Amino acid sequence: MNDLVKDLKPELTYTSFEQHMHKARTPLQRQHLETVVHHSKGEVLADLDMVLPTLNQDPHYHEYGVIAGTTEDTGPKGLDAVLANYTEMVNNGSYVIESKKTRVVVSDYEIVTEGTYRQILTAQVARKMGYVDDSSPQSSHYVLAGRTVVFWEFDEDGKAKGEDRYVMNHQVIPIGEEDLPENYPAKFRTR
Repeated sequence: MNDLVKDLKPELTYTSFEQHMHKARTPLQRQHLETVVHHSKGEVLADLDMVLPTLNQDPHYHEYGVIAGTTEDTGPKGLDAVLANYTEMVNNGSYVIESKKTRVVVSDYEIVTEGTYRQILTAQVARKMGYVDDSSPQSSHYVLAGRTVVFWEFDEDGKAKGEDRYVMNHQVIPIGEEDLPENYPAKFRTR
């Protein structure tokens, strides 16, 4: 199996917060940190009923470096656009991601996370995001890896206002069907 995905653990997206929970010094900070953990768990479980209640009624996502070839903000704005974005991720399999937090900074109304990520993309999604073109090595799936910093801000009701996400140091590696992790969803396999 390809070394890039043999140890892919999507649960690290939320369990890697465990070593940082002590940084919440007040009940409010703890509440917001737990909201981020719950939200992150919902993302990798493709459970929008977990994700959406963590957001306020007008969430704005600012995403820089998520789409290849642009540093402009490509994130969804407003509840309908955010819901459509998450629904597309669930429908196309791009929620299969491991985001390991190596640093977490907590204040009363903001949380900042920094770390590494690995995401499995189908060829169709990798092409749509601009990471694959006709000159790329052809494969049914690709691993997108890099570093990410995410800023979270919360309203007075404890709901996230969205995410400001910065993604850098991309690597895009083709992987064969045989390299997909055992728990990779069958519906996104080609055979």
